[in-house]
Amino acid sequence: MPGFDQTLLWAVLLLVLGIGCLVLEMFIPSGGLLGVMAALSIVAAIVLAFMSGPLAGLAMTITVTLLIPIMLAAAVKYWPETPLGRLILLRRPQGADEVLPQTEPYRTINALVGKRGVAKSLMLPSGVVLVEGKTYDAVSNGLPIDSGQKIRVIGIDTQRLMVRVDDEPFKEPVSTAEQGEQVPFSQSPLPGIEDPFA
Repeated sequence: MPGFDQTLLWAVLLLVLGIGCLVLEMFIPSGGLLGVMAALSIVAAIVLAFMSGPLAGLAMTITVTLLIPIMLAAAVKYWPETPLGRLILLRRPQGADEVLPQTEPYRTINALVGKRGVAKSLMLPSGVVLVEGKTYDAVSNGLPIDSGQKIRVIGIDTQRLMVRVDDEPFKEPVSTAEQGEQVPFSQSPLPGIEDPFA
């Protein structure tokens, strides 16, 4: 073919080879060998394009400058979803339920949050508590708890109950009808304070 520049053809072929090696690097674990081959191919493509002419070299440089960031952005976005990406990158857990095992003992112990019990030993801060007729390892929320003192379960920490002193008296649940009623101030004075309007 008259006027056909084989140097430019080789430059384009080397660019395609470099891009192909970059794509394969995302899917095949090569220890960086494919990445090095891609870099060498792309640099050789630019050099050959400049040997073909300054305009071809400039066009090749602009093409590589635009193409490589786009490919890297696509790799960052899609590579974790590839089989190799899923193998190498660990998926982050989305909540406590994914971190802790969903076994029957875990569900049983998790259901104890909010329940009341009694400390069977001195807790400084760890010890043993009795909740619903069963003993459990527990840790207090920072304050010491005496043996025989009433406790309330406030959470779970590594398969142990987190408890605090239960100093609230037991209250009957208030019905929704009673919650809506307004109690006059004169009928419910604060403890130890005289009603000023009486």
